Amino acid sequence: MGRGRTVTPAPPLPCLARARARTVAKRNLSFLEGLMSNIRVVGALCLALSASLLCACGGSSSPAQPAPVPTATPTPQPTPVPLALSVIPPCPLPASDPGPSASCTKPPRRLGNAVNAAIDRAITERPDLLDVNDVNGGPRILKLDAFYTAVVAALGEAGLCGRIDAEGEIGVKNDNSFNEQWIIASRAGWGVPTSNYVERKYVGACSPSTF
Repeated sequence: MGRGRTVTPAPPLPCLARARARTVAKRNLSFLEGLMSNIRVVGALCLALSASLLCACGGSSSPAQPAPVPTATPTPQPTPVPLALSVIPPCPLPASDPGPSASCTKPPRRLGNAVNAAIDRAITERPDLLDVNDVNGGPRILKLDAFYTAVVAALGEAGLCGRIDAEGEIGVKNDNSFNEQWIIASRAGWGVPTSNYVERKYVGACSPSTF
């Protein structure tokens, strides 16, 4: 018999198939384990994202309520200050009413300085009542009633008592033994007065005081 190669017999086919099957099974198992791991990671991320969105929305599906608007506190308005010499102070003396027994003559004046000072103060502190550019013995009076009030108020603040008479005069006293009468506004024109100017005219005195 001649010399030839030694031939290794092939393993039985069933054993080779089983080996390959085991290898494929291991690969499939490894793939499945990796896939499950990825699924767990994605699930954790989704859960965390959902929680953050829930917190951002206030943890509730109810809409957020608007914050209450604070009520503005009104600013207190300052009390208006009355104009100078616009209020006549009350007379500190009791009223005097002698009736027919009063004697009214024209003795020398005693309260002239006080009356002139009151007129000067009214002109200085209430220039809105006068037109100083229109002078006819004294500035023209623009607001007659307010001017009378200003002069009598100045007398009251100086400690005297004054009264505005219906005849257009003012009465002045510093006690009840007498009172003097003064004209402090003249009339220009005949009949209904067309204008009034500051005047300082002593009329007379009554004893005892008539007011």
